[in-house]
Amino acid sequence: MFLFSETIPFDYRTYFAAAIPFLEQYSWIFRYNNTKFIRAGVLEALPREWIVDLDTLSNAEFNQIPLGLYKDSWCSSFREFLSQVRALQVEYEEFVERGDKPRKTNNEKKHYEVTNLSSFIASLRCVSKDPPKVYVDFGCGVGLLTKRVNELFDVKVLGIDGNAALIEQCNKTHDATLDLQFIQHFITNDSFASIERELAKRFDAPNTTTVRAAVVGLHACADLSITAIQCFLQCDWCSSITIMPCCYHLMKTLPEETSAPNGEIGFKNFPLCDELRCMVADGSRALVCKSFLRLACQQTTARWQSLTVEQHQQHGRTMFRRGLIDAILEAGESVRVGKLKQIPEQTTVDNVLQQFTLRRAGEGATAQEQPWAVHHREKLTALLDRYGTDGPRLTEYVECLQMCLQKICENLVLLDRMCYLEQEAKRDGLQISRKLVRLPNDRITPRCFIFHASRKDQINLNTQN
Repeated sequence: MFLFSETIPFDYRTYFAAAIPFLEQYSWIFRYNNTKFIRAGVLEALPREWIVDLDTLSNAEFNQIPLGLYKDSWCSSFREFLSQVRALQVEYEEFVERGDKPRKTNNEKKHYEVTNLSSFIASLRCVSKDPPKVYVDFGCGVGLLTKRVNELFDVKVLGIDGNAALIEQCNKTHDATLDLQFIQHFITNDSFASIERELAKRFDAPNTTTVRAAVVGLHACADLSITAIQCFLQCDWCSSITIMPCCYHLMKTLPEETSAPNGEIGFKNFPLCDELRCMVADGSRALVCKSFLRLACQQTTARWQSLTVEQHQQHGRTMFRRGLIDAILEAGESVRVGKLKQIPEQTTVDNVLQQFTLRRAGEGATAQEQPWAVHHREKLTALLDRYGTDGPRLTEYVECLQMCLQKICENLVLLDRMCYLEQEAKRDGLQISRKLVRLPNDRITPRCFIFHASRKDQINLNTQN
């Protein structure tokens, strides 16, 4: 178990050195898209002795495996896997909002996120010797956080989003004023100077051409959280960043000619820090793939632990059938999932094919529906003969193992970013304070981490905890 604390330096190198070989060893669990796991032979890679151990469990016990359940009676290889999972957990400080706040939206998830992030911002203002008078909301969406910060702290806020329709909605919903404004702009690393000009134009302060501002972001999707980090490192006008990263799998990929020998395409902003880059360059490529990043932003164990037997069975059937269909497709073929009122429990050739419509790419962007051919039925029959009635159950076992790895994958993504921030701040001679805290209820919002950095000249050290 590792500890990430505001006051104690984190040993990134040791964590990365332990996590990367572990993930490399068990990459068969996550490195393939979940629709391609049968084609990739994942069920064959599932150790037989692990299956025997999993078959002995009650549903309650099965739900507890990703949360740390461990039995001495299990086979040594399964116990070793779970022991390493436990050792690679990171304990983060939790931020707990006190008291019930009035709802600004009927969406429970949005209410929880906006309330807690704005309360965290309030806690930062309490220890700042010069609390920000201006905020910039990166990726403001419909402006819920933008409006909340404006009202709660009586400050000027500029909301920015690349979606013109959302900005139009913001201006209609929130009655833009001199202190609350919205602009449509897709934020990149080339945007910082123009944002600085917008701040000076809209929130001009006497006798100065630069308006210092704090950057916030409720859903800093994909590369936007990296852009916020770069803004903090590069811009004097940016006094701090407070963001909630998400959608790691949507980060920009590198050109295909830079792909790895196995065909995996890398990402522009992952890994970022020197330590992780060096380890990946030395051959640990398992985590530089979209399926790894998709697992990192998957649902956490909070929802898994309450699933019923029926829900596990339904999920296993759905995933197994989707994998079966992918395994029988040929080049140029795709499927459309049909909407059945009730998915039959029995997995037969006819039941599976009834659920999916075969489509073959036509000229241009058109896709033509085709009947299932004899060779499709033959392939599907062979796969059902191979897996029998065990397929859905084994599929859910793989999902359980993925849940065991989810937190470790997300740890790597977040710690890579924090390590990069510290590394670049040190190179630039910046004295910073940083926090990486989590909200306690990841059942409501699975992406529950708050990533914060501020310049130390903005902090009142006499009141800092």
